Amino acid sequence: MSIRFVTPALLLLLAALPLLVARKRGVRTGRAPLLAALTRAAAAAALIALLSGIRLERPRPAAGTCLVAAIDVSASVQDAAVARAREVLEAVIRGLGAEDMLGSVAFAARARVVAHPRHDVRDVATLLPPPASDVTGFESGDTDLATAFTMASALCPAGKERALLLFSDGNETSGSLAAESARTGPRVPVYAFAPSGAALPAAVIRRVLAPGFAPEHSVLPLELVVESRAAAPMLAELRLLANGAPLTRERVRLTPGLNVIGMPYRLRGAGQYAIEAELALTSDGAPLPGRGRAAVAVTEPLHVLVASERASPVVATALAGHGMHVEIVPPRALAGGIEEIARQHLVVFDDVARADLSDATLEALAAWVAQGGGLIATGGEHLFGDARYAGSAFERVLPVTMRAQAASPQEREPIAIYLIIDRSNSMGYASHQPALHNGEKMAYAKRAALAVLDQLGDRDLVATIAFDSQPYELGPLLPAGESRAALAARIQQIQYGGGTDFKEALEIARRNLIASGRAVRHVILLTDGDSNRSAEDHAAVIAALARAEITVTSIRIGSDTVNLDLLDAISRATGGTFHHVADAQQLPQLMIRDAQRLMGRSTERREMPIRAAEGGAILAGIPEREVPPVTRWAVVETKRGAEVRLFVEDGQARDPLLATWQYELGRVAVVPLDFQGGASAWPTWRGFAKLWTQLAEWTAARGRADDHRVEVTRRRDGTRIALETLAEDAGPFVLRLDDAEDVVLRQVGPRTFAATVANLRPGVHAAALARGGSSSAEPFDLLVPASADSDRELRTVATNAALLREVAAATGGAVDPEPARVFTARAGVRHETMPLDWVLAPLALVLVLADVAIRRLMLL
Repeated sequence: MSIRFVTPALLLLLAALPLLVARKRGVRTGRAPLLAALTRAAAAAALIALLSGIRLERPRPAAGTCLVAAIDVSASVQDAAVARAREVLEAVIRGLGAEDMLGSVAFAARARVVAHPRHDVRDVATLLPPPASDVTGFESGDTDLATAFTMASALCPAGKERALLLFSDGNETSGSLAAESARTGPRVPVYAFAPSGAALPAAVIRRVLAPGFAPEHSVLPLELVVESRAAAPMLAELRLLANGAPLTRERVRLTPGLNVIGMPYRLRGAGQYAIEAELALTSDGAPLPGRGRAAVAVTEPLHVLVASERASPVVATALAGHGMHVEIVPPRALAGGIEEIARQHLVVFDDVARADLSDATLEALAAWVAQGGGLIATGGEHLFGDARYAGSAFERVLPVTMRAQAASPQEREPIAIYLIIDRSNSMGYASHQPALHNGEKMAYAKRAALAVLDQLGDRDLVATIAFDSQPYELGPLLPAGESRAALAARIQQIQYGGGTDFKEALEIARRNLIASGRAVRHVILLTDGDSNRSAEDHAAVIAALARAEITVTSIRIGSDTVNLDLLDAISRATGGTFHHVADAQQLPQLMIRDAQRLMGRSTERREMPIRAAEGGAILAGIPEREVPPVTRWAVVETKRGAEVRLFVEDGQARDPLLATWQYELGRVAVVPLDFQGGASAWPTWRGFAKLWTQLAEWTAARGRADDHRVEVTRRRDGTRIALETLAEDAGPFVLRLDDAEDVVLRQVGPRTFAATVANLRPGVHAAALARGGSSSAEPFDLLVPASADSDRELRTVATNAALLREVAAATGGAVDPEPARVFTARAGVRHETMPLDWVLAPLALVLVLADVAIRRLMLL
C-alpha cells in the first residue's frame, strides 16, 4: 500500500507546527506546558492531513480483478499443470477481495469452461479440470494456447480488470499465443506458471517408425522412439496393439534422453492395420500419456519371380520355405514383355546368361526397377562373365560393373547317384505332422529330389526310383545334362499309393551303380514307413552294397520310431548317414547337403573367409563368423553409391560378395556367387535361408500395383480418412461403413485420396473399400482413434520457457510470480483507495479536548 493526498499543497501548513510548540516569554515552564503544546501541534497536523484529503491506496483495480485460470491438460503435461494450479489457486483464493472474481478453463487442442468467474470462490476443487485419464473432448494430442487465451479473456464481465493465470509447459502445436495476446485489446496480463519438471510424465513415445506396406509372413521392422525425462535409467514396458487388440509387450530399459527401441513383429493375415504403441512404468503398470500410431497395410506374401536355367534353384527353395510365393521360369519366358514382371515384388536372376534375353526385355526390366521394383542378380561366371551384358540396361541398374572372369579351376570327378523315393499311401497323409496338410509331405519329398537334381553337374550320373510295394524306375542312370529335364518332369508326376518295400529298389540301384564305373557311387533312400519285409530280409543287399563301396544315406520322415534300426543299419554298414527327420520342410536342404558332401573339390581351391561391412537389416542376426567361406566368386567392381555388405580380401583386392544400391525408386542387390561351385557350402548353412529372406525383404518393392493403405486420424473438424495407392489411379474410391453413410474418397494429391467425416465414433468399424461405382469391395477393420495424439505433441522435450517469458513480458504479466501480484492493476486503471477521514477526524477532536483539559489543569 501507499499514501496519497487529494490536495498535497495544504501540507505546506505543516511548516508552521514548530510555532505551536515554541515557548512564550513569561510562561511557566514544566512538563504540562510542553505536553499541551505537543498535543496542540498533533491536533493541528491531524487537521491539516484531513483537509489535504489523505488516503491509503493499493495497486489493485478499484472495480476488482477478474482472474481466469487456464489449465493445460494436453498429453505432454497430463496432471502436472493441475497440481501446479491447485497450489497457486489456493493462495489466490485467500487474497480475493470483495469485488474480485475467479474462474477457470481447461484446454488442450480444444478449450472448455470449468468454472465461470464469480465472487464467492472458496473451494479450489471447483476450479480444477477432471484427471488426465478422463479428458474426453479436449483432444489431448495437441495444444492450442491461443484458443485457451481467447476463451478465458471473454469470460470476464465489463468493467473488471482481466488477467490470465496460465498453467502450462508452453508447448503449443497449433495456433499462436503470442499473436493472439498481441491483438487483444485492452491488454490482458498473462501470468504463467510452469508445472514442476518432476510432475511431468517420466517418458513419452515420440514416434512409431514402420513401413507403410509389409508383405504377409514378413517381419514388420517396427521401431519406437521414446523420450525419457528421468535423471537415471529406468525400467518400462512397451505394449503394441493392432486395431485395438493387444499384440505383444516387452520390458525395456530406458536411458535418459532419446531411446530407439526395435520391436519387430510378424503380422498374420493381409489387411489394414492401425498399429498403436503405449508405454507403462513397471512400478505401477499404468500407461503413460500419449500413444504412438502408424498405419500399415499388410499385403499378400512377397511374389518372387526366379529366372533360372535350373529346375529347382536353391535360392527359390530357401525363399519358398519362408512363406514367399515363388515362381520359377526359364529366362526365355521373360521375352513376352513386362506383364509378368509387373505382378511381382521381386525378380531374381539366378545365374542367367544373356542368350535368351532381348534388349527390349532388359529395358522393360530396368524401367520396372526404376519405378520401384526389386531385382537381385546372383550367380558365378556364367552370369557376371557374360560379355553380352556389357553396356545393356541390365548392367546399368546393377550396383556393380561386370568384368572378364578368370578361367575356372579343374573340375571335380563326376559322381553317380540314385534317388529312391517312397510313394506309399502314408506319404499322402500328415498324421504325425500337424503343421502339414495332406499331400504336403509328398510335395516336400519331390521338392527335395528336384533340389538334388539341380545341384548335380552335367557329367554326373543320376537316376530315380519311386517305390511302394514294388519299384518304379523313372529313368535310367544317365548324365544329368541329358536327363535332367525329363527326370524332373517324372518326379513331379509321382503320386502316393500302395504299401512299402524298398529292398528291390536297392538291388536295382546297386547293379546299375556298379555298372557305371564311377568312383563315387551313392544312394539317397527317402521313406516314412515300415517295410513289408523283416530286417533280416535286407541283410544280403546291405552286405552287397557295402562290398561295392556304395554309400547309402537313409532319411526317415516322421516323428514315430518305426523302422529306425533297419535304416540306421543300412547307413552304418555302407558308410553313409542316417537322418530321422520330424519336419518334412527340412528335406530339401538336408538332401542338398548330402549330395554336396559327395562332390569333391580340386586341391587348387583355397577357402576364403567372408568379411561383413554395412550389414543393416539384411545381415541382422547373422554373425560374420558364421558365414561359410568360399573358394571361388565372380569378380565385379562396385559403382559409386553402392554399399558393400559382404566381401573377401584377396591379396590387395577387396571383392564384393553382396552389394546393394538404390536405383531411382527401386532397389537392386548383387550376389556374385555360384551355389553349386565356389559357394556350394552356403545352401547347407543354417543361415542361408535367413540371409536370403532378409535380402529379399529389403530389396522387394513396397507392394504391387493393386496394393493400397488406409490411414485414419482424428482432427478438430472430424475424422480424416486417407487412402494411399501404389499405382496411378484417377479414383474416386468409396468407403462403405456398416454403421455410417458411405464416404467418397477423392484425390487430394499424387496417389492420395481423402475425405473428412464428422462425428465418426471412436473404435473399430466394419468397412469395405470399392473403386468408384464397382459392386465388389475389399472388407477390412477401420480403427478410429479415441484421441488426436499428434507427432508434434509427442515430440515435446521440456518446458517452452522462452515463449512463456515472451508473452508475459509483452502483456505486462510475469512468469511464476507471487500469487498476490496477480491482482496488480495495469497502468491507467483507477486503483483501490481507502480514505482516512474516519480515523483523522476523531483523532483531531480527541487531541483538541486533551489540549483544553491540560490547560485547565495548569490554571488550578
